[in-house]
Amino acid sequence: MKITLYKTARILLLGIAVQLPLSCSKDWLKPDPLSFYEPAITFTSREGLEAAITSCNRNLNYVWTGEGAPLLTDLLFSEVAVNGTTDKSGPAQDLNAMITPTSNNNHVNTNKINFFWYEGYKGIKYANTIISNLDRVPGLDSTLRNQMMGMAYFHRAFRYFWLVFEFGDVPLLTREITSPKFNFRSTKREVILQQLVSDMEFAVAHVPAAADFGMVNKGACQQLLIKCYLATGAFDKAIAVAGTLINSSGYSLMTAPFGAFENPMPDIHNITRNVIWDLHRAPNKSIAANREAIFNIISREDFANSRQDMFTMRNATPFISGSGNQLISTPSGKPGMSTSYKLTHDKIDLRKTYGRGVAITRPTWYSTHTIWDDTSDLRHSTRTGNWVRMEDLVYNNPALQADGDPYYGQPLQKYNNDGKLLVTDTIRTWFDWPHYKLWVASPRSETVDNYNGGAGDWYIYRLAETYLLRAEAHFWKGDLAAAAEDVNTIRRRAHCTKMYTAGEMTMGKIMDERARELFYEELRHMELSRVSYIFALSHKADEFGKTYTVEELSRSSYWYERVSRYNNFYNKGVKTVYGAEFTASPYHILWPVPQSDIDANREGRLNQNFGYSGYELNQPPIDNLQEAIDAQK
Repeated sequence: MKITLYKTARILLLGIAVQLPLSCSKDWLKPDPLSFYEPAITFTSREGLEAAITSCNRNLNYVWTGEGAPLLTDLLFSEVAVNGTTDKSGPAQDLNAMITPTSNNNHVNTNKINFFWYEGYKGIKYANTIISNLDRVPGLDSTLRNQMMGMAYFHRAFRYFWLVFEFGDVPLLTREITSPKFNFRSTKREVILQQLVSDMEFAVAHVPAAADFGMVNKGACQQLLIKCYLATGAFDKAIAVAGTLINSSGYSLMTAPFGAFENPMPDIHNITRNVIWDLHRAPNKSIAANREAIFNIISREDFANSRQDMFTMRNATPFISGSGNQLISTPSGKPGMSTSYKLTHDKIDLRKTYGRGVAITRPTWYSTHTIWDDTSDLRHSTRTGNWVRMEDLVYNNPALQADGDPYYGQPLQKYNNDGKLLVTDTIRTWFDWPHYKLWVASPRSETVDNYNGGAGDWYIYRLAETYLLRAEAHFWKGDLAAAAEDVNTIRRRAHCTKMYTAGEMTMGKIMDERARELFYEELRHMELSRVSYIFALSHKADEFGKTYTVEELSRSSYWYERVSRYNNFYNKGVKTVYGAEFTASPYHILWPVPQSDIDANREGRLNQNFGYSGYELNQPPIDNLQEAIDAQK
């Protein structure tokens, strides 16, 4: 797993070349309607195919990067977060009203649902270009051919995995579309999963274990295959692949500090070095010493032509340092926080320390309090500096210092001594967050004062999740002791003292551990949807004593049960300052298919999901793989 700088630069340049025609418009991510999914250029050389693979890699990065990253939309459709931008009326907060097939579902000020649709099929298009053209490349030996085929299968499967668990039954495309096509049909989710299993078994057999960081490797293929096996009920196979990945593939959990130690603002927020902090530092994520990393985004300051800023410190931290109305007052009623958007060189520079947050994703009580059941857990440790509470911040308004006000430099208070609320908007401005996950160096911000979270490598897959996937497989098999041990392995690394017994092990315990370990890494809604389907297929009762059926998942599901119980915003009467009420419904387990693509597909039928306009026009989806393949002709 080494990185060759020359090769990386060459690959990045190829990726840029593929993207150049799209880079002049703000809508460059939005492809043509589904009816126009054909590549503009047929790649018939090794270089062209490498460019297509690079495009798959690069475009995958956009799930996690940028302001209002698509990942955040996925998170808000779960029990861990909501959209906290209460200063406008457009965000996805009242999901019942805002999420429709014709609403603006691909914008930073609303949501990125349609990103997953459009970008999913764009990645599939690139992958199918490779798959269809590999055998036309002269002089390509069979080993390299199979490696590239496996990487293309991975990218296609990765996109289809989110498509089937975010949108349900969707068109299956397994080859390059070379002419306009207007008669696509939806294919049943389980048929697509059957294809994904076959593809990923091939990929695991042929993709090499060693690869440049950011490129698909065998470990990434194994991780995705585990998820495919779980989704299809092949639990023994999932356990076997996970065991291979954990025990004999060269990976291991990082259990001690390693790599470069960063303590960015010790005078304001000191970090006591620990393994969790080091594990999530951008410079440490892709170094050879990190044996936990399986598959990463590569984005670095040195790669000026391809870097993508993470925006984690803007997306997921409280709005405490913006201009305009003062949101946090001192107990004496004075404005408490520095609000300048320009460089002020405040003695206590909270913006540089924590970021210029706007709370695009706002955590729930569940994710900041309920799941933290062990005071020794490094992932929730204020003692080491990993975790931040609002009370750990101090009043830093320079005017207070100039006036000699005693509250300057003192910890923030939510209420004064008489119980009066000192925070204008607690949804947007008052919540805890995992500093160790979200802090990313922003060197270019030194001249503009916008500490949003700069370029930095990011985990897509790491071994900690492999343990939790194996724990899940053990749970479905009924081996609760083995499931507990896999969860406890992750907890021991975090220095927890509370361990779970077999008698305590439920799917809820596994999902709680995922929430603790994988915040801002996993596609939470997708994973909950995946688990919901398994509950329905297995007829197994969940921790709430409920069972489900596939036919009724849009009315009753494990996903919705958790959202209803643990998200303290949705359907609880909570409103924003604009008057929008946080709502969600059971049918939001699946998202609406964009109406524009349904309309463009004028000679066929793309089905709409239950709960959305157009569902009544649905036709039976393709229910077998051979028919799905034949339908592409």
